[in-house]
Amino acid sequence: MKKLILCVALLSASFTVSSFKSIKIETIRVKGEVCFKIKNDTGNNVTLHTGKGTAPMPSGSTKEFCMEEGKSLHYAEKGMKGKSILTVSSYHSGKVIKLSSLKF
Repeated sequence: MKKLILCVALLSASFTVSSFKSIKIETIRVKGEVCFKIKNDTGNNVTLHTGKGTAPMPSGSTKEFCMEEGKSLHYAEKGMKGKSILTVSSYHSGKVIKLSSLKF
């Protein structure tokens, strides 16, 4: 009887654990925003300005940005907006964009 109870307890525990593995965490997208990733493949450390703040991008890093469509992503120069490198459109949604492919 003890073995039967132990087996039932183990089976129910394994089903509980396996059900938690199937939970996905997704980024919540605010209406009108486009989410995309930038990969710094330039070999240099750069800082980008989103219009709301700056985002340091060490060489080889990838970061996700969620910005309103029509807004621009800029290089940051001493914490201020520098040269514009990308104007966000729905085309960019869900894509990984290499920093080297953006116009300087």
